[in-house]
Amino acid sequence: MYGKLPKSARISLANPVFYVPRQSEYPRWFGVAALERSGGGERQVLGVFVKEDAKGGWRAGHWLTFKGRPPQIDRDREGYALAASESGLPEAHAGYLGGDDDALVPDSYTSNARDQEVGDWTVERGAVTPGPGDSYALRTEDGGALVWYAVKEERTLAGGKASTLPEEVRDHLEKNGDEPGETVRTTWQWLVIGYAPESGKGRILGESVSLVAAR
Repeated sequence: MYGKLPKSARISLANPVFYVPRQSEYPRWFGVAALERSGGGERQVLGVFVKEDAKGGWRAGHWLTFKGRPPQIDRDREGYALAASESGLPEAHAGYLGGDDDALVPDSYTSNARDQEVGDWTVERGAVTPGPGDSYALRTEDGGALVWYAVKEERTLAGGKASTLPEEVRDHLEKNGDEPGETVRTTWQWLVIGYAPESGKGRILGESVSLVAAR
């Protein structure tokens, strides 16, 4: 799900803390909190590594820079983390972006993402769906869940000038030899970490949004 790294990329981690749920079948996965070393500095990340089968290696299934302190993960007596339900958080996030306020407490970025204008372009929101890929959740000490998931969002930009398109949209079109017309259809991939309480609305803790397609 994390599409910004080439397949051959290796990730250097410092002081990792692993959250490994009990699993008897493949695919298997575990969560990790660590410091990622990049460009001479360090930044905190929360990630998930997945192993599809016994012969394969561990690969990053979700990867996100994270600020602040994540919820405390619950463990059993032998130190294993406890897998949990995603509690409908990906669906709630997709619903919020589509205009439903009933099931999610957004952060400021997610709230601002519902703005219907980009420069002098009007934004028409299309389909917003969970995924692609699986979600991963671990139980927290307060009975909630820390959830790694993805959301795909379609947007159509209309009626603006080419010069006021977001830079990443312009770059994507130029790379593919396309010229912006009266409308530009875009696809965006959200990688999100959220918190699902034992009861009540879920909450967004952090996200990364990248452009997947523009045409």
